[in-house]
Amino acid sequence: MNINIEKKYIPLANYFNATTEAAFKLSFTEIETIIGQKLPNAAYLNQSWWKKTKPPLQHYLAWTSNGYIVSKVQPGYFIHFEKPQHTITDKLYHTEDKQCTFIIRPAELDDARNILNLQDQFSLDNSIFFCDHMTIPHTTQSLRKKISQWHSSKSGHLLTAIVDGSIGGIIQVVGNASPAMAHRAEINIGILPQYETQHIDLALLETAEQWARQNGINRLELSVLKAQNRTIKRFEKFGFSIEGIRQNALFIDGRYEDEFYMGKVLL
Repeated sequence: MNINIEKKYIPLANYFNATTEAAFKLSFTEIETIIGQKLPNAAYLNQSWWKKTKPPLQHYLAWTSNGYIVSKVQPGYFIHFEKPQHTITDKLYHTEDKQCTFIIRPAELDDARNILNLQDQFSLDNSIFFCDHMTIPHTTQSLRKKISQWHSSKSGHLLTAIVDGSIGGIIQVVGNASPAMAHRAEINIGILPQYETQHIDLALLETAEQWARQNGINRLELSVLKAQNRTIKRFEKFGFSIEGIRQNALFIDGRYEDEFYMGKVLL
């Protein structure tokens, strides 16, 4: 059993590990019977308690480590759980200097507004990992709808890095509808500058690759500015190689910039 799960919730984790149902609901009383004690007051008062991913609390790992998400909360009555058809379970990371703890998980509906704010921050801070190719809707309602579609299909995926309770980075996997290109996907990544040295990029890439393998994708592609040497080296560290160059691909700050085309075959 995952040692990060709070001890009192290990029986609940065992319950999720044993169940074969893709979707079900548990009453608060049933959950308390499983764990053998009362839930904290916050579980009754705040819907957000069930969707929190902020250390040091680790109660959510009871279900996320088994591939389940909380789809609906009826405060004081029921919690609805479901296992998406194509899912990536949460993973807890600690950086080498232990100054930063973060979790990689699929984007949730409630993340929509924060993700849009994050994109604005990327462009303002000139993050070395910011990619202008992201195909994310520009309104909260549209993004929530898109996230819901991603949860139930192979058309794409959006993963978030939750750093000390806030979204510090995202990675988008964009699939292809054409049968001839269904084995390929483009990835776009964005990380806030203050977290660029915390290996969040590699964790996001690792999890995106895991999702790709699970969904029949065996080739990942990305684009990066030729001048972004640090970013290129990070992608090369993860197994990507330069396959071509697009001259004058982008017009930024009054001048044209060349762009490298990089790829990785998932063997």
